[in-house]
Amino acid sequence: MMATSAPMASLAQIERELAYYRRECNDLGARLLRLQEEQSQAFREARRSRTVAKLIREAYRLADREVTPDEIGAALLEVIVENALCDGAALLRQEAEDECCFRVVHAIGTAAAPVIRLASPPAFFFTTSRTALEPPAYELISILGLPYVLWAYDRSTGHALILGNRSESNVSRPYEPGDQELIEGALSVYIDVLLRKQAETELRAAKATAERASEARSRFLATLTHELRTPLTAIIGFSEMMAPESRYNLAPAASQRYAGHIFDAGKHLLALIDGILDYSSLEQALPRLSPQWLPAEQVLNETASLVVGVARTRDVAVQVNRLDEPLAVFVDPLRFRQVLQNLLGNAVKFAPGGSTVEVAVARRPDGGACFTVQDHGIGMRAEDIPRALEPFQQIDGGHARAAGGIGLGLPIAKGLAEAHGGTLMLDSALGVGTTARVTLPPERVRDQACG
Repeated sequence: MMATSAPMASLAQIERELAYYRRECNDLGARLLRLQEEQSQAFREARRSRTVAKLIREAYRLADREVTPDEIGAALLEVIVENALCDGAALLRQEAEDECCFRVVHAIGTAAAPVIRLASPPAFFFTTSRTALEPPAYELISILGLPYVLWAYDRSTGHALILGNRSESNVSRPYEPGDQELIEGALSVYIDVLLRKQAETELRAAKATAERASEARSRFLATLTHELRTPLTAIIGFSEMMAPESRYNLAPAASQRYAGHIFDAGKHLLALIDGILDYSSLEQALPRLSPQWLPAEQVLNETASLVVGVARTRDVAVQVNRLDEPLAVFVDPLRFRQVLQNLLGNAVKFAPGGSTVEVAVARRPDGGACFTVQDHGIGMRAEDIPRALEPFQQIDGGHARAAGGIGLGLPIAKGLAEAHGGTLMLDSALGVGTTARVTLPPERVRDQACG
């Protein structure tokens, strides 16, 4: 009996030891798995930090260079794919006219679909082998054609970034919520660099515009000084000659002639000052109009009569073409005549002797009206027309100085036409002439018989 119980006790001891070692093996296995998971997680964190750090370093490099948006996207995507261990990546931009439409602007590692539609684009999303193939997973997977994707979208700028993998075979590669910091950080670096470069481009353009404006103002002031000095010199000189104590002892006929020169110089000086004041008031705010219904033909005839005298001295005829149908226009009499007078004055100024300046008005197909002033003068190139409508600009310094003026007539006419709800447009060809068209909207035009 004693002999039988001894082997039984030994067997029980062995089984207890076996259970103990089994538990120890299980614990070691579990600890080994935890260590592997911790090691994998540490590798993931290091990979994320390394990727963002290299992106920031690349961003600093790009910041010191003149690069295009394409070059920015290509450089940053290359860093992302190389360091984030993904098989493909793409940068997308939301279409301004359709918020559900995203267009791929840069892609690497795979042939990305050029356009994708997302009814409700998520700010962050990722897929795994357990993700159901339904929106938005299906749409996001179709962008790169890869089953496992990581997505981030910045709603304020409309930019998005997507990464993709072909498999989850490597324990370090499946995507997880912790990858949000990686992809959002990468997208933020791209957006920051892009916006900085856009701001630099806009700043350079603004600087160039400011420099051109400064140069134009300098030229304008030089021209203005010359234009003001000429009549002032005439006024002072002739006044000095006509003074009672003058040594010239002018005859009455000469005094009368010089008085006429002083009068003409004074009118020219007043016109220059009026032009400066008119433009200054337009630059501050829209002028206050006191519109009333006037016959369009009357407006043309009265305006033409204001420049007939100057036109005769230049041997230029002013022809007012008769209307096919009498029209009435709702305009400020003084301000609208100033629009046409400025255009007529320019036409007469640059028209060659013996030519005719034609003035007309006609009904437009939309019910509005179009006033036309046409000359056969020196004209200008099509690319110079926008400059001619800007203040402080003179297209041809030689012709401008020979004809006089300070280059504010067209900008003033444009501002007053727009104050009436209309437009001023120029058609011109160098050596052929210029046609100026002032349009009025339908609500400011009616048949004259209706009045």
